[in-house]
Amino acid sequence: MITIADHALSRLVAQTKPHIAGKDDPEALQSIAFDHDGTWLYAFATNRFTLAVSRTQVTGGDDKPWAAVVHRMQIPELAAAIRLLDAKPINIERTGTQLVLSGESGSRIAIALSQPDKEPMSWRKYLLPLLEKKAATAEMSMTPKFFGAWKDLPGPVSMWCVGEMKPTLILASDFVGMQMPVRTAESHDLTVRRELDAWKAAKRDEPEEPAAA
Repeated sequence: MITIADHALSRLVAQTKPHIAGKDDPEALQSIAFDHDGTWLYAFATNRFTLAVSRTQVTGGDDKPWAAVVHRMQIPELAAAIRLLDAKPINIERTGTQLVLSGESGSRIAIALSQPDKEPMSWRKYLLPLLEKKAATAEMSMTPKFFGAWKDLPGPVSMWCVGEMKPTLILASDFVGMQMPVRTAESHDLTVRRELDAWKAAKRDEPEEPAAA
């Protein structure tokens, strides 16, 4: 069993839930994956277009590392447990087929796990190598419909692109994510150029600064 601070679990879920894949996507992506490494508890979700990882430091317990996958159909149960327990530190126990939450009130709530015998997709493999790359002076073409998925992040938020047709990285306190680029065609590039040229018409001559006496 491990212990995390009050309001930490609600933050992990709020920051990753918008990135859960829909019912028509691969089953393995329709979930939030929790990952305890001995020091941190991570929550991870992706829909292939955005990827989000939120973390909180473990404050107690001596569990060995474990992973647990909560399917989107169980998220309402998880949210209900959070509303009941999250105002105080929460204890989390990973059993064979369940994630068990408990708190100072003595309540114990078990959440059924999705595919308990399978390891979740490794977010480290996809995300951590990108953090080593420098920001690139490249066009960042992104789909606006995913912008709202980042609304629960604390400010300030840093964003940068690591290269042409590469993901845009999003960094906030105890959070890292990425948004995949839009695959653009030559016609799109021409449209962008025309739009930029059209905005140049808004330029006007500013009055010169008066000469110093």
